[in-house]
Amino acid sequence: MAKLYTERLYLRAPNTSDAPRMQRILADFEVAKNLSRVPHPYPEGGAHEYLGRIADVSDPFDTKFSIIDKDGQFCGMTGFGRQSELPQLGYYLDPLHWGKGYMSEACKAVIGWMFEVADPMHIRSGVFEHNPASWAIQNKFGFEEVGRSTLHCLAQSADLPHIDTQLKREAFFATTQ
Repeated sequence: MAKLYTERLYLRAPNTSDAPRMQRILADFEVAKNLSRVPHPYPEGGAHEYLGRIADVSDPFDTKFSIIDKDGQFCGMTGFGRQSELPQLGYYLDPLHWGKGYMSEACKAVIGWMFEVADPMHIRSGVFEHNPASWAIQNKFGFEEVGRSTLHCLAQSADLPHIDTQLKREAFFATTQ
């Protein structure tokens, strides 16, 4: 598993030491409402169960990274899930770290890693329409809107308007030069 370093962050494979902070972060409705597959309330032991499910994944298109801050604390997660034959970027961050540019820093690192190790045709992602901060992160790196859909959000128990996005290699490198 790759280890990535940025100016302020360390990104590594998730492990069980992340579970307590992960549990607290995902139990926060302000985080969960922006993620499609995280229920609210978040079940007790949900972080341990999730970490067990993703252990030992070797497919780069299904690689997750724990985001570790300068104090050595787990503060969120980013990475990819396989969607058909392409990677799909996802991410979340502890609200205590919102507004500091951490997620942009982490996403830049993992997107660059993905294009380096796997060279997909493009990377997919998306955001709920009610989440302009997430859209701003994607827009910064050259993601383009490729459609609109409705996606179920477990935390909100509702089908919500969703902006479907994708990123081409050339667009990403044009934004990071």
